[in-house]
Amino acid sequence: MDQSGRKSITIDAPVIITNNKIAVWLDENWMHKFFDFIKNNKFQFSGLQHKHNKIKLTFVTAKECTMFALKYASRKK
Repeated sequence: MDQSGRKSITIDAPVIITNNKIAVWLDENWMHKFFDFIKNNKFQFSGLQHKHNKIKLTFVTAKECTMFALKYASRKK
């Protein structure tokens, strides 16, 4: 499998950004399940950026990003 070379991925998430730049999770249960998924699969990300209805995860390596994308996609099915 070829690596894309990207270390970051943006996914849909139930989060909004308020006028004063504070991230508010609309579904706390989703947030807990998501971070449990990250912890259980031992993914290591070096950054997390909240966007409107999305989050951007930056991983330590491109391989880690690719593995996350594959596992996350199969989890959603």
